[in-house]
Amino acid sequence: MSDQLQGIDAIIFDFGNVLIDLDYPRVIRRFSEVANKNQEEIEELVVTAPVLQKFEMGMIGPDEFRASINKLLGTQMGEMQFEDIWNSMLKSITKERMNKVLKIGERFDTYILSNTNIIHEIAYEEMIMVETGRPSLRDFVKEVYYSHEIGMRKPNLNCYNFVIDDIGIYASRMLFLDDRLDNVEAAKKAGMKAIQILDPDNQLNKIFELE
Repeated sequence: MSDQLQGIDAIIFDFGNVLIDLDYPRVIRRFSEVANKNQEEIEELVVTAPVLQKFEMGMIGPDEFRASINKLLGTQMGEMQFEDIWNSMLKSITKERMNKVLKIGERFDTYILSNTNIIHEIAYEEMIMVETGRPSLRDFVKEVYYSHEIGMRKPNLNCYNFVIDDIGIYASRMLFLDDRLDNVEAAKKAGMKAIQILDPDNQLNKIFELE
């Protein structure tokens, strides 16, 4: 067993860019085309908008989120057009990578903690079914913590503390894997061990000695 796994009982995966590949610039580019604004302006408007955090914490629903983005961008996107663009950041979920999660789950309790939203959840659940034949991401791990369900987001410490309390073991016995450094540093502040994941397939193989 690698040194990184010494004393670890639970593995907590981020979802985006750890288990599923994402393409954020694609969404910005497509919003830019619809709004006839430059991509830098679109990114500043959308990524920093308080409405995005509210949506990811389940404080507002899809209709209000779409209306708010339309107002920010000066557009009139309908439900189908908006969700098509919003979901275009979801690139791929591979059966190979999800099988790694199952193998890791044979040795550790596994969990997912993700900043996400109901529109994306519906979309990637369909992707999971098509790619793996399993109906839900929840079939791969012991528990899933979605920000829009628990009402908290990373990197806020209350989000990590909620997960620690719910799992019910010492934070020091948890290993958190996330692509964002701010989320990794916050997990460490909460008492978890944490690793930034920038090359998922190779890093998962190395950490868990899968090959």
